[in-house]
Amino acid sequence: MKLPLPTLDLATQLLEFDVWITPSLGEIRDTDRFREELAAVIQTFESLGVASQRFKDVKDCQPSVIADAFVGRIHGMPARQALETLRSLASVLFLVTGKSDNNAKCQLPLFLRDKARWNAMPSVRRARGRLQLQNVPIPRELKAEKYMGIVASLADYPDHQKRLLEQFISFLLSNNSYISQLWSIGYSYFMLKPRGKEKDLLTPLVIFQARGSVAASGGHDPEEMLRRRMIEWGLDAESDFNSSDVVLTEVLRPLSSSTVIESLAVEPEEPRSGAEPAADQAETEESASVEITEEAGGKRVRVKTRAYDFILPYHVRGWQPKVFIQSQFYAGDSGSVSHKNVDQTSASRTAVLGILESPRFVEYVDGAGYFSSLNGDLKVLLSMTTTASFFQVRSSAIRLRRELQHAGFLVPIEVEHAVFRADGSQEQVRRVLAEEGYSPEEIERCISKCVSNGNVLAEGRRLSIAPGRRKTARRYFLLDVAAVHGSPPASPGDKMSGSLLVPGYGPFHGTKLDDLATHALRLAPGLKADWGDPTVILGDIRWLSDQGMAMSS
Repeated sequence: MKLPLPTLDLATQLLEFDVWITPSLGEIRDTDRFREELAAVIQTFESLGVASQRFKDVKDCQPSVIADAFVGRIHGMPARQALETLRSLASVLFLVTGKSDNNAKCQLPLFLRDKARWNAMPSVRRARGRLQLQNVPIPRELKAEKYMGIVASLADYPDHQKRLLEQFISFLLSNNSYISQLWSIGYSYFMLKPRGKEKDLLTPLVIFQARGSVAASGGHDPEEMLRRRMIEWGLDAESDFNSSDVVLTEVLRPLSSSTVIESLAVEPEEPRSGAEPAADQAETEESASVEITEEAGGKRVRVKTRAYDFILPYHVRGWQPKVFIQSQFYAGDSGSVSHKNVDQTSASRTAVLGILESPRFVEYVDGAGYFSSLNGDLKVLLSMTTTASFFQVRSSAIRLRRELQHAGFLVPIEVEHAVFRADGSQEQVRRVLAEEGYSPEEIERCISKCVSNGNVLAEGRRLSIAPGRRKTARRYFLLDVAAVHGSPPASPGDKMSGSLLVPGYGPFHGTKLDDLATHALRLAPGLKADWGDPTVILGDIRWLSDQGMAMSS
């Protein structure tokens, strides 16, 4: 159903943001990544316990003892399993020392050169089908994963394996204080184990360590939540929308002559040395960074910009990209990271405006951080003249669909709603969609898509919604009815009790529940059979509320 596109001033938009905010996307301890990290840490402490007689004495935590134990443990293991075991050991050592791989990767090569007095390091290469030992120059950067991969590859050379592993452990346990920290945690772990409380000791440590990786790997990823929502509307990944960050040149061709992509980096930037990862204060998936060089007065100027989290339509025949979305979710104050993204947003939009006419820039923003310390950044984003709109986790079903509707891009769930309203007549379905402003070509494209993917069934001159889609389409229809026929309170003091409230039109906008059913049945009389049992419509309303798309007052 075509959703009205309101004109809301900044103050009203900010009020709506506060009412429909999602403070946090959940606990890190509920993610698969956290559970995997915790299991790996526990297994490593168990292995260390075998080597040290359950951490009986601090002297049993010396690097040479640990290296001996783990070289023995991985002996005969498949290469992948050996690497995972060594990764877990590195993870525990970072955990107990408070050090980070981001810093260690730069400092480890200098340690090997200046402390261990190495001029080169052992490695293996395959020549004529056989592995051969060789010495290679020490790289200028050595991440733990790469280093442990070298250690694991030396399975046929246990002396060299131990030598490499011992130096890595010595680098992290560089003095007696760090050794004591490892012993203290290990000793406490085994003291608590008979009480079944050993996980309680490790959980807060693993949470602290896993924050950044959970955010980067999509633990409670707002982008993944949006992808699932768009699939619910009948959209397809990689055709209607992209499933990963998009660099400008992947979809916008040809580039203007004045803009040259210098770098197509698609990995988030790592935190600065000595700085906490952004996710320590926030849950966010950083967009890829792209460096663009622009010609300015004959000079090449490097401009830092961002890839887009979503572009719609993405690869749809007959369509150019229309809606450009960047995503930022902050559960807390992430300081300079947010400010940086605000700056990069302007550069990203300038690049697109140099190539396309009338793109719509929409911000996907949410989280308690924007309610509090980052509220100024939110105001800046929404105040930009190029910002067409924003949406939150809870308002995407209204606000983002509304953007697609007004771009003229037909979404399958809108066809399903037209089937409800036309009572299945193909001719009437087309008439309903045409009256909502869609072109004949777009109507045919989307109806064909719905029929080919089985969401809509065609029988002669009639269309019907597939049984597996009917419930979802019906619930979204109720949501749209509340949006179209709803209104704000007549005056600030008025209550909206007994109403279904929806976002997208200010902080409080809704329809009385009895009016909601009346409007819905007037528009789609065929739904009377669905709602003959009143518990069905009540279940539909409850589902919308449980999903966060609406609120019952």
